[in-house]
Amino acid sequence: MSLQDSSDATQAGSGPQDDIDAEAGAAQPDERYRLTHTSQIGTVLRDLSWQKCLITVRTRTGHQFVTSILHMDPVNRTFIFDWCNADAERQSLMTSDENAFSGLLRGVPVNFVAGRPSATRHEGGPAFVAAFPEKLYHFQRRRHFRARTLMTKGYRCEIRSPDNSVLALDIADLSLSGVGLRSKTVGEDRLPVGTTVSRCRLDFRELGKLDIDLQVVGHWLVGNDDSAIHHYGCAFVNPDGRMENFLQRLVFSLELALRG
Repeated sequence: MSLQDSSDATQAGSGPQDDIDAEAGAAQPDERYRLTHTSQIGTVLRDLSWQKCLITVRTRTGHQFVTSILHMDPVNRTFIFDWCNADAERQSLMTSDENAFSGLLRGVPVNFVAGRPSATRHEGGPAFVAAFPEKLYHFQRRRHFRARTLMTKGYRCEIRSPDNSVLALDIADLSLSGVGLRSKTVGEDRLPVGTTVSRCRLDFRELGKLDIDLQVVGHWLVGNDDSAIHHYGCAFVNPDGRMENFLQRLVFSLELALRG
């Protein structure tokens, strides 16, 4: 079991666009979730604005901050997002030609890369304006039934980090296409969206164990301070027929246990 983190990808010369392409490709190889038409992209950006969704922006140099989309202009094909007061992050953003945006829209991951923004004003305050992205990934809800787990069962996911330490997370739910994980101690800095997890071990105790490759496609935080819990949405990467048969039996057993 091993975990390939984003630092390896950076050293290999990849950037925000490479991370998002890799994430989208692993989560949905047939590209059904890639939007390229400006009207579709504008609709998602508008919904992000209306829902006041929090958006994480990551620049090519690795600087990161949280913002929100304030306005979408379908005529000029631009969108306005909230200002950043931190000098280092702001300068990195305004000198970067590739800035990765990621967030959740009604619990569904949205990812895209936008070019270098300009400073503007919105409702009397400072803001950024950028052109529509060329493509946007709007991952739909899982195609398969999702079986929740009983927390008392203690089902765990084990991931071995590059430093040979083991990350242990609770398994929250399971479907034929992915698994939901949660943890109070494993934050997004240790398991960022886009991470590929090789030979991750899913331990369902009396139901069996499964070693499988995962792609982290979503992260959200529930709660505050010491009570906060990190939730991760992970997609299975190319499971073979034997694994799919085992997953189908697992999902069925989990649902029976929950109903019982």
